[in-house]
Amino acid sequence: MDMLLLCFFAEGKEKEKNAARIARALFEIALRKRWPAMTYRLLKLCKVIDKRLWDFAHPLRQFPNLSHVILNRLEEKRLTVDKLKEMKKDEIGHMLHHVNIGLTVKQCVHQIPAFTMEASTQPITRSVLRVRLIITPDFRWNDQVHGSVGEPWWLWVEDPINDHIYHSEYFLLQKKQVVTKEPQHIVFTIPIFEPLPSQYYIKAVSDRWLGAEALCAINFQNLILPERHPPHTELLDLQPLPVTALGNREFESLYKFTHFNPIQTQIFHTLYHTDTNVLLGAPTGSGKTIAAELAMFRVFNKYPSSKVVYIAPLKALVRERIEDWKIRIEEKLGKKVVELTGDVTPDMRAIAQADLIVTTPEKWDGVSRSWQNRSYVQKVAILIIDEIHLLGEDRGPVLEVIVSRTNFISSHTSKSVRVVGLSTALANARDLADWLGIRQVGLFNFRPSVRPVPLEVHIHGFPGQHYCPRMASMNKPTFQAIRSHSPAKPVLIFVSSRRQTRLTALDLIAYLATEDNPKQWLHQDEREVCEHPVLFPTPSLQSSFRDQM
Repeated sequence: MDMLLLCFFAEGKEKEKNAARIARALFEIALRKRWPAMTYRLLKLCKVIDKRLWDFAHPLRQFPNLSHVILNRLEEKRLTVDKLKEMKKDEIGHMLHHVNIGLTVKQCVHQIPAFTMEASTQPITRSVLRVRLIITPDFRWNDQVHGSVGEPWWLWVEDPINDHIYHSEYFLLQKKQVVTKEPQHIVFTIPIFEPLPSQYYIKAVSDRWLGAEALCAINFQNLILPERHPPHTELLDLQPLPVTALGNREFESLYKFTHFNPIQTQIFHTLYHTDTNVLLGAPTGSGKTIAAELAMFRVFNKYPSSKVVYIAPLKALVRERIEDWKIRIEEKLGKKVVELTGDVTPDMRAIAQADLIVTTPEKWDGVSRSWQNRSYVQKVAILIIDEIHLLGEDRGPVLEVIVSRTNFISSHTSKSVRVVGLSTALANARDLADWLGIRQVGLFNFRPSVRPVPLEVHIHGFPGQHYCPRMASMNKPTFQAIRSHSPAKPVLIFVSSRRQTRLTALDLIAYLATEDNPKQWLHQDEREVCEHPVLFPTPSLQSSFRDQM
């Protein structure tokens, strides 16, 4: 390979361009194949061709303002970049027999892109490890040398024993970050295997600069893995429980169905006939809201003077619950329902008279801090926390404080407060249940495949590092997926911005326009569609949309 490269160097720039393209293609193949040694060597080869400089040459040869005489002396004296950083400018000038060149060399040394990496690890399961990487720039920015945007880098995690890359990504170190010394945070997950290896290596290599590299070791010697958790709760083959099992005609009238689904049937007794704490992990759409209502009904039956607190993580979810329960629970059951969020704060009398308080974690945290002076907080009989799996995210500390304070209040008032946690299927349900004081009786953690409506998963990967081209490449497969999997039923497409929503919608409309039946997705009278031209825009209207974006 080196001899071939020498031929390219000798035969002119056209050959050099071909060599650069070949080397870059080989690098991308090695990265996809997850070969660390070959990836590193080919990336270095790409830079060798771009810079027209051998990799064993001194890194300061990449600066045109240093003479060959000075560069030759640097190599003769074996003054590496690290040594030059430690030396003073006068010492450098003395070593190079050129007093005035010391400052120039020192400036160039500090302009070579460099940063420090600090990695912290958090095991999610016994086989998945989350890595939080903090990258702190450690060089001086010069627009003439680095440009005005940023410095590109390649980062990967390699296993030196198995010679394998477990994660790789391309990132840009922005000029603003370098100037302000602002650290960049990168979070990713990697697999781990038992028995645990001694360590993995995180390697960062500049995409442009020779000699610009960083290495960080992930040590597993003191890593504590989570306990081996029991398997998911098996869904029993039970006879569906009729709604009449509630034994209350008012409660029964709230539901249009006649029987509870299998998950609700299995957890019915624990929720409706006991006061034990419950953690319910079940897939989306399995009826966890009805499970929360079963726990509420027990309070309405057994403790009519007590209050129910329902905590949802977002104000939008609180509003959704309010709109539903204002009709079903307040109007039909006569129970007072109150919304308590940052946007809606009722007076103290309304809260004191409420039977059901629907709130957010932050708001209830603020309210419950003064529980000694607020009698309605002491009257709470049950605390229902929806989406409790967010305990590991940004709002986790608030939820931790709420549960801890609830237990503290219970111990001082001699009145136990029931805690019901609702979540998706969890990998560490036993840990969360132990923290909530839930024994085996109250733990239900159904596997993700247990769904009232079967779910099929089709995964399609898309290459590309840049957001806009990657999103554009996904629109045609999305259109084909809709035609294949849901041609006549509603479809949800998630994108990350309002602008991308418009772009995706316009592309789908364009693909429809090329079909024999462009109105195949409009399941309604065509005359109704014509009254709303935005639903089926003309080319001029599409152009107007693009102008707005």
